[in-house]
Amino acid sequence: MKKGLKIAIIAVSSVIGAVVLGAGAFVGYVLLSYNRIGDTALEVDANSTAKMQVGTAYKAMSYNIGFGAYSQDYTFFMDTGYDENGEPTCGHWSTARSKEEVEFNTAGAIQTAKDSGADFICFQEVDTKSTRSYKINQDTLISEAFPAMNHIHCPNFHTAFLPYPLYDMHGSVHAGLTTLSKFEVEEAGRKEYTVATDFSKFFDLDRCFSYMKIPTSNNKYFYMVNSHMSAYDEGGTIRSAQVAEMNAFLQERKTAGDYVIVAGDFNHDLLTNNPAFAYDSTHRPFGETKKSPDWVSFYFDENKQSPLIDGYHVVASDNYPTCRNNDIEWIPGKTFTCVVDGFIVSDNITVLSHQNIQTKNGKKGLDGFTFADHDPALIEFGLS
Repeated sequence: MKKGLKIAIIAVSSVIGAVVLGAGAFVGYVLLSYNRIGDTALEVDANSTAKMQVGTAYKAMSYNIGFGAYSQDYTFFMDTGYDENGEPTCGHWSTARSKEEVEFNTAGAIQTAKDSGADFICFQEVDTKSTRSYKINQDTLISEAFPAMNHIHCPNFHTAFLPYPLYDMHGSVHAGLTTLSKFEVEEAGRKEYTVATDFSKFFDLDRCFSYMKIPTSNNKYFYMVNSHMSAYDEGGTIRSAQVAEMNAFLQERKTAGDYVIVAGDFNHDLLTNNPAFAYDSTHRPFGETKKSPDWVSFYFDENKQSPLIDGYHVVASDNYPTCRNNDIEWIPGKTFTCVVDGFIVSDNITVLSHQNIQTKNGKKGLDGFTFADHDPALIEFGLS
């Protein structure tokens, strides 16, 4: 009896020791493999030498393609929300459910961008070699689909293998921002954002924005900026720091007299309290009545003020939402939606029109969010 108990204790202790050792080894592996990319120049795949002209109308698109995973019936394990009764809800998957879905969604996003006729295209969440998207290089597929456009790719997610969640491990990730331009790019670069300093940083993107410096016909420069700010930021302290870092860049460009458009996924509600609209906490966009997901923050405060420096303004559209929450599948009228995708525009640019594009006929036979959990934002503009 005593001998059997002793063997059992040794066996349990060995298992516990192995688990502890394995966990320690994994933490060490993650720590040693982590590094921030930092500010750096980006290589330009140059396919056009055309020059932007003052007084000509151009279009720019922003589109978060969600690494090709987000079909209309896809939910994401990190996305939480609330149902009609205020009860918590949570998504399930971590990786795309099949290689075929990634290929279908990527092709659909590319075709949507083509159909828009945009002169500048800013994609976010573009995988190059990731477990979650079956190692499909979406950046290559995008650049090959637009052979006449100048192209840059800016890495913003590079992780060691993440064995979480255990039922659908996220794996290793290499992803970033892809930007296309029909016009000559003199210089391109990457600027990093502040990120969390606790252990959560190992599971989040290496947040940043990229820029293209594009000469114009009046010897000034147009900056096309592609940005993807933080979500899942309790208290909003990280996002506040990121706004300040973007403002510092915008101030530099303002001092130089440049034209600037920042396109991207701001992970802030761009409509509520926006002085261009009548939305506030009691009159919410798209008739939302449910409690907002915890990740949603407002870009404008209750006094309808944005955190931007003078000389710039937000351009966002309310004809259709650009983002759905992924705690549940896409069910119009039930799934939480908002606008987090749009543009920051310098005051020396004339905005001619803007709209959000509703993609059509998705996997569930529904319109909207056909190829991703975001739909694109489009702006038409001219240089003054």
